[in-house]
Formats: sequence, structure tokens, C-alpha cells
Amino acid sequence: MQKSIETAITTGALADLADRLAGATTSDLAEIARRMSGDGVRPATLLTQATALAKRTEREGRLLACQLLPHTYDLDPERTVRILARLVDDGDWTVRDGAATAAGRLLRADFRGMLPHVRGFAEDASATVRRAAVVAAGRAAHPHHLERAEPLLKLLAPLLPNPDPALRRALGPSALGGGLLRHYPRITFEYLTQWSTSNDANVLWNVTAALSSPAAAPIAKKALIILRKLSLDERRFVWRAVASAIWKLGRKCPEIVRPELARWIEDERRVDVARAALQHL
Repeated sequence: MQKSIETAITTGALADLADRLAGATTSDLAEIARRMSGDGVRPATLLTQATALAKRTEREGRLLACQLLPHTYDLDPERTVRILARLVDDGDWTVRDGAATAAGRLLRADFRGMLPHVRGFAEDASATVRRAAVVAAGRAAHPHHLERAEPLLKLLAPLLPNPDPALRRALGPSALGGGLLRHYPRITFEYLTQWSTSNDANVLWNVTAALSSPAAAPIAKKALIILRKLSLDERRFVWRAVASAIWKLGRKCPEIVRPELARWIEDERRVDVARAALQHL
């Protein structure tokens, strides 16, 4: 496969290339995109190729288009984003993931230029497109760009009540916990505290999921303030999320969490949460 792909890249035979991608891994496709963008291919040609690949019936062709879009953005941002918008709502979940990752790369590289487009994704009727906005936001967080924190938090805020399971998994534990809380702990915790006053179960799930991430360990004592309050929620969906957060936090900070759970086990309002958490500690 490698030799035929090499020939197709060298000759610019796009149809031949697309036909030879079956079984290519993400790493293979990233390398092919790097080669295509660095082998003297004119940017306009690269954009034409990405456009054609995005329409291929073979999944690998569309995945390669996802890899090419970060290389075409500078030439024509609007056209690149139009292609991206189609791919983030693709019927194949691997293509959707590839496109969401590309959106994150673009937002990270051109925050000001891409932010309006990602906001558009966040407001889309499709849950899969909204999920792409969440993934992009998490990937755009960077400790050297503190000015991004509040725009990203405000971007995610309207999505917190969304009940879609895939979007929720991308939001609470990943974008909020793994991205924003990790890189912007102070302001993200302020927002989590504010959101923890909501009565919406999905909002509270996302708050607790963020506090279950490794990024919560350095602020474990403050995290417990929120978790202590949410442990009184009688909805199983919420208190089970609290139990999950508390045992994950307890593995990182047992000296802080275990005394807290010892008090909870004696509290009839929190005993179920404490027992669920202690099963994993």
C-alpha cells in the first residue's frame, strides 16, 4: 500500500490515492497529509483535493480530508470551514471525531478567526455538530493563552444542559476537566461553582464530571465544597456522578477525601454516596 500511495502523491493522482487508502490508520493519514502539504503541492490544489476527498464514499478518503483541512485553512478559511462543517456531521463516527479534532487544531491555531465558526457549531441543531464545538474548545485551551479561558467557558455554558450522552462525555470530563480546569483552574472553578447552583441534572453531572478529572486533585479541598453540596441531591443520576468524582479524587488525594467520606458514611443523607465511592477506594 505504501508504495502505491507514494506514487499517487508524487503524480497527484487523487482518485488513485483515495482508492488505495483502505486500512490506513490515523497516523498513516496524518503522514500522507503532511507529505501532500509539503511536497510542493500548490495550496489551491490541496484545497481542491480536500474538497474532493470530503465527498468520497470511502471513509478513509473523508478522514484524509480532515487531516488536510488544517493545511488549507490559511488559503481559504471560509471554504475550509464549510468542508469541516459537513464532516463534523458525517454519518461515520470516526470521521466526525477526525473533523472535531481538526476543528480543535484550527481553533488552537487561529483562536480569534475560528471562534465565531465554533460558536456556530455550538448552536447547530445537530448534537454531533455541537459535540465538535465541545471537542474544539477543550483542545484550544492553553496555559500560555489565559485570555481564551472566559470565551471558552461562555461557549460551553449553553451546552451544559444538553442530555446527549456523547456530547456530555466530551463536555464534563474532557473539555471542562481535561482542558479548561487543567489549564485555567482558578476561573474554571469559579464557573463550576456558579454552575453548581443549577437545578438541571445534566448541568450538575457536567460539574461533577469535571471535578472527577486529574486536574481537580490540586484543588481537592475546594472541589469537596461543591461535591459536599451536590451529594445531597436525591436524583440518582446526580449523586452517582458525585460518588464517581469523589472516589476518583480520593485515589489522588486520600488524605483529604477519606476523612470526608468517614463523615458521610455516618450521615443518612449521604450514606449511599459514601458507600458507592468506598467500593472503589
